Amino acid sequence: MNDKLESDVSTVLKFVQDFFISYDKNRHILHTLFPEDGTFIVLGNRMTGHSAIQQAMLTMATTTHKLNSIDIQSLTMALPDNVSMYQVLCAGDVEFGGDTHLHGFTATLLVYFQRPNVLNVVSFNERCQWPKLS
Repeated sequence: MNDKLESDVSTVLKFVQDFFISYDKNRHILHTLFPEDGTFIVLGNRMTGHSAIQQAMLTMATTTHKLNSIDIQSLTMALPDNVSMYQVLCAGDVEFGGDTHLHGFTATLLVYFQRPNVLNVVSFNERCQWPKLS
């Protein structure tokens, strides 16, 4: 792996971990990680743009995510100069609100570097089963 790709992957990994911490604990700022036309989909409910994402975040049940796997793939496609895009597939467990049942979840993020070490989320899509089988 070349040095730039290795550095990008390391940055994406840290970003995704921080993203889920914000998702669980600082939802009121999560929309700032998306461009104005970014998309956030949770359990089939689609929100596009800062205000829709922020409004949805403030009305959803609280969550606690535990990431069990993160797979990061570089996307080779026509992009403007100096823009790198990655697809991130996550899997793990999530608790909703005061419910102590664990629910398995998968999430897909498309993220890109607009400037070195500055990531934005193009889209986020989370699905989960209800409840997780033991």
